[in-house]
Amino acid sequence: MDTLQVFVAAQPELLRYAARLTGDSAEAEDVVQEAWLRFRAATSTRMLDEPKGYLFRIVHNLALDRYRRRRRENQIFGSEATVAAAFVPSDEPSQHTNLEAKDELALLHRTVTQLPKRTRRAFEMHRFEDMKLVEIAAELGISKSLAQELVMEGVEYCKKALRRRD
Repeated sequence: MDTLQVFVAAQPELLRYAARLTGDSAEAEDVVQEAWLRFRAATSTRMLDEPKGYLFRIVHNLALDRYRRRRRENQIFGSEATVAAAFVPSDEPSQHTNLEAKDELALLHRTVTQLPKRTRRAFEMHRFEDMKLVEIAAELGISKSLAQELVMEGVEYCKKALRRRD
């Protein structure tokens, strides 16, 4: 008896059977794969009268074991996990942090509007439009080094405004 041929011939049926038992095709594939390993180990030591039936029994037992394990884990960890989750701090910023961020954004908006026109435009193209210095220089008809200088002036002006606020 060639165990691989028996397994390959039965595999589609085993997958459907395991999917019905587990309710999940990915888990069914895992069950069938584990069944193959157990089937191969069993057939290496003895001859089976009904190898296909044996394979189905292995799949059934593995699916049942997984179901029992999952149910046991839910009983143990299910209620505790729900209670523990209530004590995990949220990743959401606090209302205070939100207000500070809004104030900071409003300050930066006012600050940017106070920049000289060309500096403001270079800063906005670099920071908000993701333009490279070469592109900014071409758009404004200036050198790359002047474009860099204008962007840096805008950044420094904004940093100073934020420092004055603090």
